[in-house]
Amino acid sequence: MAFITQGLNALQEMVYLAALQAEGRTLHERLRLPDELRNRYVLQCAPPQVGSFAILGRVVDRSGMADLLTPQQIARVVALVLGSSAAIAAGHTEELARQLPDSRLRNRMLICATKLSPPVGSGHRCEVSGADVSPISFDENLPSKMEPMLRPAEAQREIQTVTGRLQAIDFVKHVLRMQHAPSRRVLECFYEEDVESMLLDNRRDLIQVTGQVVLDDQGQPKEIVAVDQIWDLDLSPLALSEVNVRGVQLRARQPLELTPVLSEDEQLVCLGHEPWSLDVFAPTRTELLVEAKEQLIVLWHEYAQAADEVLSEPAQRVKRKLLEDWVEVGRAQG
Repeated sequence: MAFITQGLNALQEMVYLAALQAEGRTLHERLRLPDELRNRYVLQCAPPQVGSFAILGRVVDRSGMADLLTPQQIARVVALVLGSSAAIAAGHTEELARQLPDSRLRNRMLICATKLSPPVGSGHRCEVSGADVSPISFDENLPSKMEPMLRPAEAQREIQTVTGRLQAIDFVKHVLRMQHAPSRRVLECFYEEDVESMLLDNRRDLIQVTGQVVLDDQGQPKEIVAVDQIWDLDLSPLALSEVNVRGVQLRARQPLELTPVLSEDEQLVCLGHEPWSLDVFAPTRTELLVEAKEQLIVLWHEYAQAADEVLSEPAQRVKRKLLEDWVEVGRAQG
């Protein structure tokens, strides 16, 4: 399940990268997309097909600003994702460069593709396909094939949250050392004195650092050069009582609590509730709550407000549970 979560996250990022290319924008030091672009290209996925891991998805506009050209632009973005994926899987460097002339966008797309590849030795593969497009296969050998395509360009930097296990604290220099599980690197960064008591309480535990991070060619942190915040990892239950997103207000019929868990690579906080088909993840607890509320509104539109005859039996069960647990109490006009 962790691999599927990672793959869908990577696929959503590939959609954003394709959108940047399609709209003629460039990828700067950090991938912080404007909300209007992020909401205009949302990868919306249905629950997995019964008895399999096959997931049907589509890119939809959730910005509320759709016009007559929106379907065409979304089609261009999806075609670019599929075209660049096919070039990556086939090892066609020139075709990939034609589709993604911006080297930074191209390098980032390659890194995303590695996240779609199953772990070496798993015996699995991931396939991506679209209408009138043959399945594009990402197998466990793809990362090694892609090495010649990944150019060791200038160091990339992003504002990012890194989770790691606290290993040591230098109280004189105000420097902490943390073990980053995916890369197995020990990262160092400076800290402010006001977080010292928290660090002492969490020695040898997981902490989170948000700041400017230098990435290696695989998109993994190799240095934290500026720190914005440091806090402990909070996996206590999240209370969900009211959701107010994009003018739609839902209220829980009874107080609800869901407990987040840490992803296998320790970098994402995940929250799931199968009866609602809720499955979200984010680097931090704050972002996770935002994602959960956003997805609940999407699920409310897609299931709770849909007629039974257009829903499969599993989807009808999701609808019934949403209506059982939530009530719509307000909606913005217009």
